[in-house]
Amino acid sequence: MVTEDIDISWKLQLDHWDIRYEPNALCWILMPETLTGLWKQRLRWAQGGMEVMLKYFKKLGLWVSRRMWMIYLEYLISIFWAYTMLITFTFWALGYFIELPDPLKVPTLLPSWGGVLLGITCLLQFAISLFIDGRYEKGIGKNYFWVIWYPMVYWIISVFTTVFGMQKAIFRQKGQRATWVSPDRGIR
Repeated sequence: MVTEDIDISWKLQLDHWDIRYEPNALCWILMPETLTGLWKQRLRWAQGGMEVMLKYFKKLGLWVSRRMWMIYLEYLISIFWAYTMLITFTFWALGYFIELPDPLKVPTLLPSWGGVLLGITCLLQFAISLFIDGRYEKGIGKNYFWVIWYPMVYWIISVFTTVFGMQKAIFRQKGQRATWVSPDRGIR
């Protein structure tokens, strides 16, 4: 599996081991610093998630595996969301080239009032969090303008990495070892 951590945790949980959340654990992580690095990381995670889901599909149908049903359902919903967004993007783009029936028309991708209210709420939450974090990290407020764009870029990347990752997982040659190269992480 290209995501060995997910594979191991699912295997343990399906064998009735408990994996618990530890709120006081500290972990150092290096994130990709470019969109290309982020794309590669998220594509690997999407592919690995699908590989794990396919690997344990038969076990998840058993009653003794019921504690994993909600995790499996959450993953299926996220895949459904990605394909729904892809279909929405496709109909929106097609609308510029061909006349679509009214139920299939997507006039705009811009949010309505509900989306604007959600955006304002999000900006308020970000402002509060930057204010709180500003005590620990000086100058963090300069990132406020970019904060609102992160979810949109992240969601767009998530849609396409889910779609492509699913294809890679389904058509991957069976029996080969999974290998991957760590994307850029700021360490040279």
